[in-house]
Amino acid sequence: MNKLKLQQGLTLVEVLAALVILGIVFVGIMTVFPQMTLFNNKTEAKLDTMNLARQEMAVIANAGWLGDRSEADPVIYEKFAEKYEDTMASLSYTKVSVQNGYARFEKQNDYKYEVEIALACTPFLTENESSLLKCDDPTLAQLHKMHLKIYRDGQISSETYGYLQYRVEEQN
Repeated sequence: MNKLKLQQGLTLVEVLAALVILGIVFVGIMTVFPQMTLFNNKTEAKLDTMNLARQEMAVIANAGWLGDRSEADPVIYEKFAEKYEDTMASLSYTKVSVQNGYARFEKQNDYKYEVEIALACTPFLTENESSLLKCDDPTLAQLHKMHLKIYRDGQISSETYGYLQYRVEEQN
């Protein structure tokens, strides 16, 4: 009993062991912080490019493609083909190629943008989803698929899809 009463603290070995254990735990926790910062930076960059993609998609979709379509027009594809190059050029896009029914455009600002636009109208399902609506229906606008990709450091940073709505302007 007297020996227990004489002990008044920790030995040097116990203190060193506690410091080593705390050091290992502290180093383990500290390695998480740089990873969290890197993850936050990547997430922020991804959100920025997603917003850029949405904005650019809205600019393209609202760039004067719309008109009024009052009757079926057999040359509507030709009219769209004439108009899409001029409209994309007015938005600072350069036509790169046409293949597989898509026209591909590029634009370089802080980011590199690539847009593919379907030249042919895209049929879509009706409300009951049993039949496709045809592109030559005079009561409907034509929809053209659009795929926008934003590149950062040579890799796709964000991409989005949408439709261009095109109707032939009404002749008075």
